[in-house]
Amino acid sequence: MTVLTGTYYDGESSRGHAATLQVSRLQAVLAYADQSIQIDPNSLEVEAALGRMPRKITWQSNDFFAADATIELDQLIGSIGRSSMMDWVAGLEKRGGVIIAATLGTLLFILGFGIYGVPKIAEAAAYILPQGFSAQLATSTLEKLDFGLDESALSDERQAQLQAYFLSRGAVDELYFRHAQGVGANAFTLSQTTVVFTDGLVQLTDDDDELLAVYFHELGHARLLHVERSILQSVAWAAVLTMITGDVGGVGELVLALPLTLGQAAYSRKHEREADEFAIGELKSLGISPLKLAAMLDRIEASHSFSHEDDLSISLDLKSTESTESTSTGPQVEDPANEDSQGADVSNAGEGLAENPNDPKDEESNFSRSLLELLSSHPITSERKAYIRAAAKDN
Repeated sequence: MTVLTGTYYDGESSRGHAATLQVSRLQAVLAYADQSIQIDPNSLEVEAALGRMPRKITWQSNDFFAADATIELDQLIGSIGRSSMMDWVAGLEKRGGVIIAATLGTLLFILGFGIYGVPKIAEAAAYILPQGFSAQLATSTLEKLDFGLDESALSDERQAQLQAYFLSRGAVDELYFRHAQGVGANAFTLSQTTVVFTDGLVQLTDDDDELLAVYFHELGHARLLHVERSILQSVAWAAVLTMITGDVGGVGELVLALPLTLGQAAYSRKHEREADEFAIGELKSLGISPLKLAAMLDRIEASHSFSHEDDLSISLDLKSTESTESTSTGPQVEDPANEDSQGADVSNAGEGLAENPNDPKDEESNFSRSLLELLSSHPITSERKAYIRAAAKDN
């Protein structure tokens, strides 16, 4: 015989009565106050377990018995053969090691799906989007950008010359020129259909092949749908976070979102490398040295007050040797036509480290550089140029 303690509810009021339930193979007797109820043991049903909460026992009637979670209750469930999958789950919930393993496994799955699965899904989805979506995306973005941009000051003849030169070697639907005093020398890919050049970028050089190298980089972003893929990734990650967290406080949301944010930065760096690779391939196919792209990176960097990695280090308050050297000495522009300069290092923010590998300053510099690379959405400029120079030598 199994004896259970708990609370009896008569089904007519919310008041509970302290009671016991005695169950044998032939009969079950519920006793409370001065009363008792005879119950057919074959009619007993036990609800699924929920942690250590009392479990409801019913018998085809409006009244029921809420039994405390005890070993006797587990024995009763086993004797009447009414166990369920939830009883097995409840058993696992009582094991600390299983809980820890399941929690870690779930977190790893979520992070793995967010960092690796979502980009793959976003990439596949981007290639089936109608081109009209990309065109509308670019139009909407350009309308917003034009609040801070002015009409190009370049002559109509110069704009037409560059458009004809660029588009004949790799077309996009729209190529615009804008004057951007606050932005300076730059170029933007708004979608697979649209690229924007600033006047400042065009005015950096008289060599149209150098401008073509930048155009090919932007064309790489357009052809590989990097803008569309990034948007779809952000939307998918937002959906994943919403499903996981619901209406969660800011701290919890930050903790959960940070790994995915770093993952987004990593994929942005990947997109930059892919665009560089595209540009290098296109330049080589035309017999133009990829060093043209490296030279433009030098010119762009020199046109700004400080480099990309300096901007990051200042915002993070990382005063490392590399950032100090880049700011103080300034980038040096190499001549891509000079064969002796192909192997030279230019404005390499990663160089100039202390010669003593055990120097604490050297360790701090390496840590700062690693953190910059982690947080940056673009590869470190010096590394991009080193990659381009190496590709220029590889015929």
